[in-house]
Amino acid sequence: MSCASARGGPVLRPNRECRFLLDAPGHSGANRAVRVVVLCDEPESVGDDPESAVAILHQLGCRVTCARFDLGGLDEESLLGRAPNIVLVDAGDELHRGQRALKKLAQSNLLSDVPKLLTVTIPRLSGLDFSIGFDDFVLRPIVPAELYARLRQLDWRTAAFGSDERVKIADLVIDLAGYEAHLHGRRLEFTHQEFELLKFLAQHRGRVFTRDQLLQRVWGYEYTGGTRTVDIHVRRIRAKLGNEAGSLIETVRNVGYKVRGLREDEES
Repeated sequence: MSCASARGGPVLRPNRECRFLLDAPGHSGANRAVRVVVLCDEPESVGDDPESAVAILHQLGCRVTCARFDLGGLDEESLLGRAPNIVLVDAGDELHRGQRALKKLAQSNLLSDVPKLLTVTIPRLSGLDFSIGFDDFVLRPIVPAELYARLRQLDWRTAAFGSDERVKIADLVIDLAGYEAHLHGRRLEFTHQEFELLKFLAQHRGRVFTRDQLLQRVWGYEYTGGTRTVDIHVRRIRAKLGNEAGSLIETVRNVGYKVRGLREDEES
């Protein structure tokens, strides 16, 4: 079934077609509710409106925590000790207040690694400041199917998962079948051995391997070179990943290397 949107065209009913967050098969976070912090003008009453972002998020199966634009009500206790998957700044017509909330989040380093989604009305769209640090925006009045798509994309981009054909860690995607890697959607150029080393470490995320073990498992038992070649290849991979993503490969002093394990908020 569908209903008409305020901007025209069909809209999926969120409690039917869009309820992917808890029970959609095949989604990397299936059976895992996405946690969303909503920053808004009046958290106490926002849920009373069935067309509000909070009401729609609940229908999508999200676990929602509300706080004010000034971050009032947002603390460790309200987050239940676990970081949200997404922060939704429900600005609407109050774009200036929503953008101030984003700046306040950045200044406080609160939830700095969590993707930010901003709502805005069409008349305020021209006032968007894309430099203040949000990852995507959705227009008000909210079309449930559009909000669903934005949430799913942000959650997919930041979740870590593995499959038979792909390994994804944050914004790094290693396509095992296609034998290539992408970072932020940009293809990375690796040599054969660099790709094999990155793939091996990513497939065994969180486990430490010595240089000798990596030579045996990645280069092969008949390789006669020294362990120094492992250090050289790790350095080249880090350089191609850049400063932020390069830190995914950790050096464990006096042992070897590993790709960082899952954070608690990435676990399903």
